Amino acid sequence: MSLFFPTGVAQNQKIYSLDDVPLTGKIPEWLRGSYIRNGPGMFQLQNKRLNHWFDAMGALHKFTIANGKVSYQNLMIECESYKQLTETGDIQFSEFASDPCKSIFKKVQSYVFPSLPNMTDNPKVNVAKIAGKYMALGETPMQVEFDPHTLKTIGVSEPVPGGFAYKTTAHPHFEEQHAYNLVVKFGMQSYYKMYDVSKPGGKPIATVPVQKPAYLHGFGMSKKYFIIAAGPLTVVPIQLLFWKRPYIENHHWNAKDGASIYIIEKASGKLKAKFTTEAFFSFHHVNAWEEGEELIMDINAYDDASIIQKYYLKELEKEDAVLPTGTLRRYRFNLRTKKYNAETVSTACIELPRIDYNRYNTDSNYSFTYGVSVHPSHPKGFYNSIVKINSKTGDAFYWTEEGCYPGEPFFQPSPQSQNDEDGILISIVLDAANQNSFLLLLDAATMQEIARARLPEPVVYGFHGEFFAK
Repeated sequence: MSLFFPTGVAQNQKIYSLDDVPLTGKIPEWLRGSYIRNGPGMFQLQNKRLNHWFDAMGALHKFTIANGKVSYQNLMIECESYKQLTETGDIQFSEFASDPCKSIFKKVQSYVFPSLPNMTDNPKVNVAKIAGKYMALGETPMQVEFDPHTLKTIGVSEPVPGGFAYKTTAHPHFEEQHAYNLVVKFGMQSYYKMYDVSKPGGKPIATVPVQKPAYLHGFGMSKKYFIIAAGPLTVVPIQLLFWKRPYIENHHWNAKDGASIYIIEKASGKLKAKFTTEAFFSFHHVNAWEEGEELIMDINAYDDASIIQKYYLKELEKEDAVLPTGTLRRYRFNLRTKKYNAETVSTACIELPRIDYNRYNTDSNYSFTYGVSVHPSHPKGFYNSIVKINSKTGDAFYWTEEGCYPGEPFFQPSPQSQNDEDGILISIVLDAANQNSFLLLLDAATMQEIARARLPEPVVYGFHGEFFAK
């Protein structure tokens, strides 16, 4: 039996709903709303399967909590990529690490003519509420608006018009009425571009030219600055034009180049500073803030990009797999002297990190980061625990259960919460032993279970979600 897929092979998500999910424990009366999570829904196609955890067609899962009860529903995300796949039985657009069978001529043709894009519009990574709309997000320029009640697609939009040959990050940042995102533009001259995507058509904020764009999944934000932490997993844009390999396989790790840290003034859009650090790779930023003349960046980082290789399905299906360890790291950038200092906050493995974002993003007073982890007592296999890291002391605390693989823990503060551990962690847990999944609620302060709602079927292990409170 696989440590990642209960049946031993990559499977497709069963689509169904359940009005009253069997519950053990007691849900606090104040916890009311819907937890909606995005992630893989279809790996197995008609005559083949996709290659990578990041390739699958996206599916939304919703757990609605009200009056101490839980209901559940899921649905595949309707987009052009999914529509073409269901009609033909095969992918027609390039995913992260899987390509359709196309000739070089057709690849060049689809790159040159926007009406024939070769990039997917499959938004399978995250969900967010932007300008009053519920959106499914990926690393594609296209976003899918969905109905939060039915999960059905309302429409597909392009937040940045003319975004052909662009990639976006799946993690916009929010500040008052603004929603910011980073766009990577590929071409003879490539750029990192910051936009306010809450505005119709996307309001451009900053543009930074770059020769070899890095693979970027997120970016950082403090009160005054945007931070682009570009590790040396980079691509020569012309290779994307004539690619013979899937998107990510055109990127190469160049450790000698180090990581490039671009710090951009939010107010002016100007590049304030650029630092070159030792090489590291990261999917997710954690937090950032200013202290005097220093800008501090907390980031979930790896020594190299080998974690991407470990997320290929053939690797995830190995019972003795050992994942590279991502850790919580802190960088201090002195904006006057242009010197920096780096330290590891905690040696605990962490991925899919979350904080109490609404209250503590850009705030130095934040204390705790929550994520998934490989427990020190069981170092082989997939993420088998939830970890809570004290960012002040580096101490780590865990929830773990044999045969279980918890997903990203979302922190929901209690109504009278006084700090960023006074609340509940919400996670969808894959129970490999019982071949199903359950919604887990933990007391964030004690890391003890409050309740669980068990489904009859497994939820394919996925990515990011949000709790939309009533």
